[in-house]
Amino acid sequence: MLVKLFLTFFRLGLLTIGGGYAMLAQLEQELITHHEWLTRDEFLEITAIAQITPGPIAINAATFVGMRMAGTAGSLVASFAVVLPPLIIVGFLAGHLAQWVDDPALHGAFIASRYAAAALILHASIRMLRQGVTSNLGRLLFLAGLATLMFTSLHPLFVIVAGAGTGLLLNMMHCLPGGSSRT
Repeated sequence: MLVKLFLTFFRLGLLTIGGGYAMLAQLEQELITHHEWLTRDEFLEITAIAQITPGPIAINAATFVGMRMAGTAGSLVASFAVVLPPLIIVGFLAGHLAQWVDDPALHGAFIASRYAAAALILHASIRMLRQGVTSNLGRLLFLAGLATLMFTSLHPLFVIVAGAGTGLLLNMMHCLPGGSSRT
């Protein structure tokens, strides 16, 4: 299991460009569909938890899945595996970047990579929205959070805390469908 965790998260770290948000679709594919290590609801919960804990989504997911599948050793192996490829790549690039800084082809490649990463992030966001916001109440809470983020200068942590507080209150009032975390 340790080798399987290492290889899975190493591949994710190696092949994902654009950071944790861009990695969501790949994490979902690997952890839910391919390996069946998590359910869709567990994945959505990990993603939500990862938003309020320090560190990128990928490291948090690797740590959680590694711990679940193989204890502390699995947690360490999966976490190390997911950060190793970017460390190697950045180390290599840092050593050679001065030689390439004026190369127009590489400059174009870096710009196009940003566009591709933005597309991956948007794709993952739309999938999470479709799968995680499944009721009218959930849609209303989503829109309230989105409007708060877009039209105020409040810190995103406020939206997370307000959302958690609203969920607790609605659950205590038995307004959430089945007490589901998917609202």
